[in-house]
Amino acid sequence: MTAPALSRQSDRRSGSLLRQRLQALLLVLLLPGVTAAHVGLATTVPDHDAVLERAPTRLVFDFMAEVTITNARLEIMSEERRGERIDIRLPRNSIGQSTAFGQTITLELPALAPGTYQVLYQAVALGGDILIDDFSFTVQP
Repeated sequence: MTAPALSRQSDRRSGSLLRQRLQALLLVLLLPGVTAAHVGLATTVPDHDAVLERAPTRLVFDFMAEVTITNARLEIMSEERRGERIDIRLPRNSIGQSTAFGQTITLELPALAPGTYQVLYQAVALGGDILIDDFSFTVQP
């Protein structure tokens, strides 16, 4: 191949690559739900399986994207009170929708006795994806 032919072939490849990158960028900008498809929980306070000397007064969720927590509760796992549920109060607007929104969300807890607790929660991402998950922690006597 001659130098001009190689140059034209190289130009076509770089033009094709540029078009592919622009198409991917447009897809991300026009369809934000696609980028939020794998919304997950990054960290929590207390941490998963933490053993605490004092009962926490709040839960902190740090998600990988902005979400709204639509449901949250504690379930007691200790033998003597196993299965007992404690609803976690979510902030709500005037029509009852949860306003627990953001990438980092803090929820207040009622006073907790020593025991093992499972936190069950449901969150909805901006793209409509639903995340249902849980973690647990223990408060020592």
